[in-house]
Amino acid sequence: MDELIENLLGIDSIKAVKRQSDDVLKIELFSREIPNSELVEIRGDLRTVTPTVRSKLENARESGEINGWSWIVRPEKKYQSTSLGRDKVSDRKAKGYRPGHYRVNVK
Repeated sequence: MDELIENLLGIDSIKAVKRQSDDVLKIELFSREIPNSELVEIRGDLRTVTPTVRSKLENARESGEINGWSWIVRPEKKYQSTSLGRDKVSDRKAKGYRPGHYRVNVK
């Protein structure tokens, strides 16, 4: 498990990897809070970070370091809905992410 944590820390956008219990890892990303909101702004692109994290977890499973894994929590993009002056037309504007970390169940 320690080797997996070191591999995850090698990813650029990951700030810390903490054990919350024997089977749960919390993978914290570099992020900052958005003022007057419960959302966070994440440094980096989750479209590249998420597959990289998934790849590291799969490699650990295939090498026998862990038996399996599953996502508990993943960052989700939140949008601000703005009307364009018409009733049925709206523009989705990205506002931030919630939460700013991954939580993974490792067996």
